[in-house]
Amino acid sequence: MTKWIAVVDDDMTTLTVAGRVLSNNNMRVSAMNSGRALLSFLKDNKPDLILIETDMPGMDGAETLKKLREFESAKGLKATPVIFLMAKDDEEAEKKAAELGVNDFIRKPFAPETFLNVIYKNVLGKNSSDEEKKSDSVKNEPAQPIDHTGVEVDEKADMEHLNRTLNETGDTNSALWVDNDAFASIYRFFARYIESYKVHACKVLFNFSILKDVSEIGKKFDEMMADFGNILVNILRKSDVMVQSKPNQFLLLLPEVDEEHLENVLDRIEKSWTESFYSEYVAIIYERELVSSEESVLDERKGS
Repeated sequence: MTKWIAVVDDDMTTLTVAGRVLSNNNMRVSAMNSGRALLSFLKDNKPDLILIETDMPGMDGAETLKKLREFESAKGLKATPVIFLMAKDDEEAEKKAAELGVNDFIRKPFAPETFLNVIYKNVLGKNSSDEEKKSDSVKNEPAQPIDHTGVEVDEKADMEHLNRTLNETGDTNSALWVDNDAFASIYRFFARYIESYKVHACKVLFNFSILKDVSEIGKKFDEMMADFGNILVNILRKSDVMVQSKPNQFLLLLPEVDEEHLENVLDRIEKSWTESFYSEYVAIIYERELVSSEESVLDERKGS
C-alpha cells in the first residue's frame, strides 16, 4: 500500500528535494510551508507520517507538534508519527522534541539514501535496502504526484518581491543570483507561468562534497562556492535564476529550456569547474528536473 507523507517546511528547496525523493519511491506526498497549513490540512486528511522543519517563522516545529497532538487528542485520533527536519545539532531541542512525541530526526541537508532509511524505518519498520528487494512490479510503478495545495501563496506579494529583486539587480545581462526568499517568490511565479502558458522549464540542484583539504590550495570552502556561483552567472542566461540555498548547495531555475540547451549548459559548467582545478578537491553531484504543466522527469547525474 502506498504510504502518505506530509512535508512541512518554509524552505522551497527542502519541499522540492524531499517531495521528489519520496514521490520517486512510490510514496504519496503532500507539501505545505507552515504549521498553520498543516493543521488546516489535518482536519480532513490523515497521512501516515509527517516531516516538520523545526525552525519555521511564526509557528515553529515544536509549537506545530504541540498543536498537532492537542488536535489528535481532542478528536480521539491515534498519534501520527512525526520526524523533525533540523539544520543543526541541538541536544536541548531534541530532548524537548522527544518529550512532545517526536519519533526521529533528519539533519539538513540530507543525502537521499539516509533520508529514505529514516522514512522507511518509521513507516514500514524497514530500511532502504529491504525496500530494494520488492518485486519489479512495485519498483516500476510510476512516481506519485506531489500535492502542493498546502503551500500558501500570496501572488501580489510574489510579484512585488520579483519586481523589487529585478530593480535591485545591477547587471541585467547575466543570470539573477538571489537569496532564498526571492528565489521562493520567483519559483512560485514561474510555476504559475508554466501552468498558464504550457511551456517547459528546468530545475537543477547542485550539491558539493569535499574530497581533499582545500586549504592545500589556499582556499576556503565558502570562497570556492563563491567562485562556482560566478561560473554560473557567466554561463547562464539573463532569464535564468540561481540561489545558494545552503553552504554546499545551489539551486537553478531555467525557464523555457530544451534538452539540447540543458546538456550544453551542464557540460560548460562541468568543464569550467574542472579547468579551475577545484574538481580534485570538491566533487559536484547534481539532479536535474525537466518540468512542464503536463509532466515532470527527474534525471540524477554525478558531475566532476
